[in-house]
Amino acid sequence: MGKISDALRKVMEEREKQNREAKTLITSTINKEDSGFSSDDISPISLKSSRRSTQKFLPVKDKAYIAKTRDDSGMDSKVVVYYDYPPPISEQYKILRTNIKSYLNKTVNIDKINMNKTVTPPRMITITSSLRGEGKTVTCANLAVALARDCENKILIVDCDLRGGTLHKLFNLDCRPGLSDILTTDFDWSVALHTTKLENLFVLPRGETIPNSSDLFSSKRMKLIIEKLKSEQFSYIILDTPPLLFFTDASVLGVQTQGIILVVQARRTPLQVVKKAEEFIKQSSNRLIGFIFTQVDYYASNYYYNYYYYRDRGSNYQKGKY
Repeated sequence: MGKISDALRKVMEEREKQNREAKTLITSTINKEDSGFSSDDISPISLKSSRRSTQKFLPVKDKAYIAKTRDDSGMDSKVVVYYDYPPPISEQYKILRTNIKSYLNKTVNIDKINMNKTVTPPRMITITSSLRGEGKTVTCANLAVALARDCENKILIVDCDLRGGTLHKLFNLDCRPGLSDILTTDFDWSVALHTTKLENLFVLPRGETIPNSSDLFSSKRMKLIIEKLKSEQFSYIILDTPPLLFFTDASVLGVQTQGIILVVQARRTPLQVVKKAEEFIKQSSNRLIGFIFTQVDYYASNYYYNYYYYRDRGSNYQKGKY
């Protein structure tokens, strides 16, 4: 049984007992003003990690903690799929889910044959944008919820924007412990795994903000964490990465996944900027899965239409599919 199942079982069996015990163990090592992390927000999970490394973060001997939502207020209203409102927008995310699942299932089967594997690997994708503010993180959150609602299998979404990612806010979670914390210490990856309002959806938030995340993402430590995540019982893993034209994070991580999806805000992002991002993805030896348009005005979408659907009919993938 994987660490995730063990963690959930422990949470259900020992929550009351261990929460009382945990209140005496949390120290001021974590900046509460920044993270909001407190002893009331934790549930127990067994963890195999060195006692020395754990002491750097939490003085919990052989235990670490899996964070839960801070209150019962639910997710941010921007996660429209969770509330299924407004229906037209929620339905678009469900269509997106269907298209992405179809594409990933095909590529997983091909990769499985090419690598002579008998076990189906998790479907892992990188989602990015050309610029900030195009709706990338909101898209990631809604897609993750749509996938979780569609099956009983486990879904993981990882906030790879270590400079200022906000994924945790959409799920009403603390940002620490998170990805940066396990990248810069010897912690096991599961110490940063956060549960959500959906039992089969998990979030790995950004952690403490770090300016040089590109170096961390190209490190052996990150590759090891990616392999660990792939070996767990996740069916889908979504990496929410910083804007492509500002940082190299997306291109570095993209080669370790099945491809990159580019989020584009209609009527805001210049077409030349999108073309530049597309070219950058190709030059970095990444696979471009397709595009997701946000803030779309269906009555004035011809600005991008001709380019994405007719510029290159000979492409191996259908541009603008999503």
